[in-house]
Amino acid sequence: MHVEVSRIVKAPREKVFAAYTDFEAAPMWSKELSSVKILGTQGNTVRVESGGRARGGRRVLATFDLYPPERVVTEGETRLTRVRRAVLLEEVQEGTKVTATLDITVKGKWSWVFSPRRNSEAERSAGGELESFARYVEASP
Repeated sequence: MHVEVSRIVKAPREKVFAAYTDFEAAPMWSKELSSVKILGTQGNTVRVESGGRARGGRRVLATFDLYPPERVVTEGETRLTRVRRAVLLEEVQEGTKVTATLDITVKGKWSWVFSPRRNSEAERSAGGELESFARYVEASP
């Protein structure tokens, strides 16, 4: 499943990058995350573990490769899915255009559950997260 969403954030690119890579602050703006713990860093790579707000508190292990200030590439895995996300930050006149591209692979027998309508649900969810992130960045000093 492939999803792409974009949003203009009315802030400089460096500020947007800093906010996006402040992993432990992500639960403040994310509707899906209840906790984030940094497991380690090596060079431009950060490994994190996050817990979800949904029933059962979905646990995600993810690796973030940082390319300041223009790109963050994430690979994450849950019990049911593998997700590769690339977030591109482009300077535009209004601030920063944030484009998130997600490639979601459903593991094993669960793939039959995820019909094409799930793609629109994933797009709505990703768009909602980007909207929440934009409001968070724009409201911070």
